[in-house]
Amino acid sequence: MLPILRPPKFDLDELAQIQNRIAKKIKQRDEFKKLEVIAGCDISFSEDDLAWTACAVLDYKTLEVLKHKTIKVRIKFPYIPTFLAFRELEGMLKMLQGVEADVYMVGAHGFAHPRRAGLACHLGVVLNRPTLGVAKSKLCGEAQTPPNRKGAYMLLKDGGETIGAVLRTRPNVKPVYVSVGHGLSLGTAIKITLNMTRDHRLPEPLRAAHELATKAMWG
Repeated sequence: MLPILRPPKFDLDELAQIQNRIAKKIKQRDEFKKLEVIAGCDISFSEDDLAWTACAVLDYKTLEVLKHKTIKVRIKFPYIPTFLAFRELEGMLKMLQGVEADVYMVGAHGFAHPRRAGLACHLGVVLNRPTLGVAKSKLCGEAQTPPNRKGAYMLLKDGGETIGAVLRTRPNVKPVYVSVGHGLSLGTAIKITLNMTRDHRLPEPLRAAHELATKAMWG
């Protein structure tokens, strides 16, 4: 898996080929045996090469934060749209060492990616654990706007292929974009996102992780 983390050279065609290999390994079916704890993963940047990556592990039923972790990481890859995993994956993997959860929720896209290999997919394939992506904006695909009620969603499609869902987590706020990372079905990814959402647009694992990373960034 080393080439996935440290590309041998800065060649976008070669990186796209790595993403294509990741896409072929994705399993869009439920691979977990139980769903008791879920980890939200996020990263915040203070400079081009300095970031804080964090996770919050929550009880799936009560949404209680059971544990959390934040680390500072140096980023070695520039920001290039659609190649986010090569910038953020290595630091996220370092942060997740010793963190156990049944499912990992990432504040980024998964299958809803031009090459079907967003950050949530890379993380799931490398860890070989169930993951899903929940993003605040669309990267690719088309969908109708879901009705203005919690739980309403429309399928996100690209070239006739279903790649995710546009999900309304609260009325009167913008929807989020949910997609499979690895080891989950889209239906389960939608259900998990809704079950982990309370009074805000983003599900609680991602809100908690984002607050941890932001707090660490600002000291």
